[in-house]
Amino acid sequence: MEEKIDALINSKKELAENVIGAGGESWITEMNNDELMNLLRLEV
Repeated sequence: MEEKIDALINSKKELAENVIGAGGESWITEMNNDELMNLLRLEV
């Protein structure tokens, strides 16, 4: 069971690195309130 959890964690880390980039999540802290709201707003 622990091996499956470890494999899942590693695959999620790899996915996050591919989508965001390693250490790349800091860009979101540079956004102002309007930019952040536009990013999170779900408009259809």
